[in-house]
Amino acid sequence: MNKVKRKNGHLIQVELDQLKKVIPLVVEMEDLLLQLEANSIEDFEKNINALTGFTNATVSANAFGKEAEYKRLLQLEMLIDCRLSSKDLTKSKDLKSAVITKVIDKHTEYYTPAELTAKKTLQDLMQTYNSLSLENRQHIAFNRSNELAFNIYSELRF
Repeated sequence: MNKVKRKNGHLIQVELDQLKKVIPLVVEMEDLLLQLEANSIEDFEKNINALTGFTNATVSANAFGKEAEYKRLLQLEMLIDCRLSSKDLTKSKDLKSAVITKVIDKHTEYYTPAELTAKKTLQDLMQTYNSLSLENRQHIAFNRSNELAFNIYSELRF
């Protein structure tokens, strides 16, 4: 598994809060579908159109006096916007751990293999530099090309 570079805790919390606000809407939609004896909106549309013989689900729902429920289902579908489903909830109507893990992974950044090798090299370089005595450290500096070189005042450069 890759090493974690950073987690954006704010974005994780914001998205989890948004999903928690959608939970009551999912529960309401689930209850409405249960009242209408359907598994999904498409299922309800298919069933009601089959009963009336119409091709328009709104007209069919109106014919059976279910127009308000059908419009509310469509409104809930737009509000939920496929962010959450009843399968993403536990029996106590909380978010499943898989959903929370998915959100955390979405906002977690990992090191690439190239970054890991560069980090290891730089850590080794810093450890070597820091192991030098203060007197020896003064003999090296960065030149104009941003390369590590002997200091112009160092006697060791010759």
